[in-house]
Amino acid sequence: MRVTQQMLHQNSVRNMNQNLSRFEKTNSQVASGKMLERPSDNPNGVSQAMSLKSSLAANGQYEKNINETNLWLDETDQTIGKMTDVMQRVRELAVNGNNGTLAPEDRATIAAEIKELANQLEEFSKAKVNGQDLFAAVADGEKEFTISNGITIKGSVSKEALFGPGDQLIQSVKDWADSISNGQEVKLDEFDAGFNQLLSVQSEIGARANRVEAFENRMLDNNLQLQKMLSSIEDVDYAEAMIRLKSEESVYQASLASSAKIIQPTLMDFLR
Repeated sequence: MRVTQQMLHQNSVRNMNQNLSRFEKTNSQVASGKMLERPSDNPNGVSQAMSLKSSLAANGQYEKNINETNLWLDETDQTIGKMTDVMQRVRELAVNGNNGTLAPEDRATIAAEIKELANQLEEFSKAKVNGQDLFAAVADGEKEFTISNGITIKGSVSKEALFGPGDQLIQSVKDWADSISNGQEVKLDEFDAGFNQLLSVQSEIGARANRVEAFENRMLDNNLQLQKMLSSIEDVDYAEAMIRLKSEESVYQASLASSAKIIQPTLMDFLR
């Protein structure tokens, strides 16, 4: 096969353009810091990157849900803590009120304070988070959050769980105030049952908070792994890329010089 000047010219231009394309691609990767600029660069890598980004996006939503769950659990825990403080004071007053030697005016003073404490319990039961009731009336209305794939957790408890049906504990506190005012003895075992129920619910809230924290820690670890994997696919190794860029530049410059020697005689031949 006879190699003509035109064939040499075409091959030279084609090689020069290929070298330029590689040089420009490497230069673009160095500038952007990303290996994958278009799907054709690495179809399999692009597919993996999309899957990793999808997982990171899902974790981002779970993280938002976890933050909101923590908000509700924290508000629930603090509010129940205030309730237990109130109930401890109610018990102190009830013990004093059971003293059969108290004067009527002393009983009236104790009864008045217990009624005020009952009102405080009622106010706490109406607490809100972001405009929403912290304590739903019944268990079906408790706030639930999805904190991982297929994993939901309740961020609150119901009034029924705290006080019994129909806010029974709050009504009992009011009734105890009336009993003391009328010279009747308050049954402390009934009080203790209600108080222990509050403590039990608060303990459950703490257990939920610990569970959420464990999921949060696992999710953060998972995010780090996903980001490392994504970086290994997408991100440029600058040291390696700079060496490659210098190499591609040298190859391109060499192809320019070589092409010039081939193209110049062709032009001279044309002029003749």
